[in-house]
Amino acid sequence: MARVVNTVQNLIMKRIKTHNYLILREAFTNRKAFLTFDFSSNESTMFRTCIFCWKEFPYVVILIIYTLPFLTNSQNTDSASDFEYFIKKAQDVSLSIETRKELLRESHAALKHISADSIKYFKTSKIVEISSSLKDSILFHSIASENHALAKTLDNPSILGDSHWNYGSYYLREHDYEQSYFHYNSAFKYFTSANSFYYAGKMLYNMAYISRQSNDFTGAEILLFRSIKIFESTNNIKQLYRCYNLLGNNSDDLEEFQKSLHYYNEAARMIPKLENSEYYQLENLNNLGVRLYKMKLYKEALTVFNNALAYPAILKLEPSLHARLLDNSAFCQISIGRYEDVAHSLKFAMALRDSIEDTAGSVMSRMRLALYYGKVTDTIQAIDYAKEGLRLAKGYYLNSNVLYGLELLAALDTDNTNHYLTQHISLNKSLNTRDRRLRNKFTAIQYETDKYIQENERLFSQRMWIFIIAISVTTILVLIYINSRQNAKNKELLFEREQQQYNEDMFLMALSQKTNLEKGKLEERQRISQELHDDIVSRLFTLRFRWQSVKLSGAASMEMLHQQFLVTLEQLETDIRNLSHELREIVFFQEDSFSIILKKIGLEKSEIGKFEFYYQCNEPEVWERLPYVTQIQLRRLFEEVLQNVVKHAQASKVSAHLYRELDILNIEIKDNGMGFNPTKSKIGIGMKSLKTRSQKLKGKFDIHAPIGVGTTISIQIPFNPSLP
Repeated sequence: MARVVNTVQNLIMKRIKTHNYLILREAFTNRKAFLTFDFSSNESTMFRTCIFCWKEFPYVVILIIYTLPFLTNSQNTDSASDFEYFIKKAQDVSLSIETRKELLRESHAALKHISADSIKYFKTSKIVEISSSLKDSILFHSIASENHALAKTLDNPSILGDSHWNYGSYYLREHDYEQSYFHYNSAFKYFTSANSFYYAGKMLYNMAYISRQSNDFTGAEILLFRSIKIFESTNNIKQLYRCYNLLGNNSDDLEEFQKSLHYYNEAARMIPKLENSEYYQLENLNNLGVRLYKMKLYKEALTVFNNALAYPAILKLEPSLHARLLDNSAFCQISIGRYEDVAHSLKFAMALRDSIEDTAGSVMSRMRLALYYGKVTDTIQAIDYAKEGLRLAKGYYLNSNVLYGLELLAALDTDNTNHYLTQHISLNKSLNTRDRRLRNKFTAIQYETDKYIQENERLFSQRMWIFIIAISVTTILVLIYINSRQNAKNKELLFEREQQQYNEDMFLMALSQKTNLEKGKLEERQRISQELHDDIVSRLFTLRFRWQSVKLSGAASMEMLHQQFLVTLEQLETDIRNLSHELREIVFFQEDSFSIILKKIGLEKSEIGKFEFYYQCNEPEVWERLPYVTQIQLRRLFEEVLQNVVKHAQASKVSAHLYRELDILNIEIKDNGMGFNPTKSKIGIGMKSLKTRSQKLKGKFDIHAPIGVGTTISIQIPFNPSLP
């Protein structure tokens, strides 16, 4: 995992860096001198300073309280800077082991003032990682145990997995495969629970490597396939290449050469996608050459190795691969009986391996030199190289090389053959026992791991079902609540609608009563008018006519008075007749039919809107049979539509057509105005009123208004022919 570091540096660190020669010479034994400053050695001076401080004590306390957080932060920054400096120096392999250990101790001490959090963990983990390669078990375990305790405190699966990873790497270097496998498996569990699948896949790869070291090839293959599955899901090409490469090595050891070729080809397919692909191409050629060698196709293998050696510029940067190719090429030549320049190649490969501290490779180089000198009958040198290789193999617990060295010495040193063979048999037996025990242990660990994974999957599935059920129940409850609220709102709206309908019905009833009252008044006026006109006016006329025909004689003044009375009587007759006519003048919609009322409304609106109005009503008697309330609603609809034409249409011609189709009454109003888009235009109160009135009549309201053509409005209401 990536290590978290802090690159902040302070002035003290810069000052320390200017005294590198002291640090290198004294190995930090006098680090305290760099950070301690002596202000005065005079006691009296120090005493006087203290007296002065007492006078300023309240201010000093306030200043300390105010600056304490800044001092703490500064101390943390200084500690982080110290750590960075020491840890960087500790990674310098040119320094002695003891110096590097001391640097690690100093870097660890620099972290004491840092709070216990993930940053401190990863800094300490860096120390653990470096200390594991210094072969000091006491130093490693002291820091690693503290770091592991910190990881437990943080209780983060990823951090706990990293802590076990550190232990696994350490025990692998120590060739303690059982402990290493256990910690890698623990790390795998933690990374899996943290969904860090990339690191979980790497742990499986490490476990497969350990299984292969203990000759558990089947277990290694299973672990590698699990690792491949993870890396394919994360599309990590480099790790897939390594897995297929190790699968090829595994199949080579089992002498399943067709399978190994398949795996090497799979690895080769990924090489173009990798950085430094030239190196991986040469590494793949080396693996293919080893496969051909194990198949005893020595000449073909030699050709492959020589083809790979034809790239000196790349191999110069990769001494380990260069040494492998030289050693394998020389060994192929020994196998086919060619000994020219073989010793030079083997020694050059050994020198390369020694320079980069490739212990396993150095052992193999010495074994092959021993084999070469044995082939050329230089037994003394052969035995010397074999013994040196055996000594190195034993020192680094390279058991397979120890077995090979004992077997080689048994063939070279004939005087001690029995001794070497006895050691070989004993070691081989103990290794077989160990490998069998490890395989059983690994199988048990894998069984426990599989149970752990299955239990986790079961718990995950259980939690998932609980979550789904909880969500479903919550959703159902929310829907029930929303539905109940909606029903309550619907009931409230229905009540309001019924109340509104009731109010409207009461209003219409009152209007109807008022209209009936007006009708009664008008009828009474008509009756009075008729009585005045037919009876009283007629009698006055008869009286005036007869009075006028009476011949009178007498004084001129009496005759004049007679004429005045006749004029007054005529005026009275005229006034009564006019009054009768006025009484007969009632509101037009009481005298006219429904059809004529609509026509008059249209003509009135045409004068206002200045358009030509065309009116047609089929079967007017049908429309007269509509209930009075329905007639009022239709009149309001008709009036509203024509009002919209006047306000918005800018039409020059408007037509209204009233007709019946079976049990449906239709009112169709057309204009040649500019039209509009009902979906994009804002719906006003008038349009809503038209739709509401149509719905109240249990009818339909439809509008068709293509822009630039005009508007057609259709109103359809049901008609019951059984009505009187």
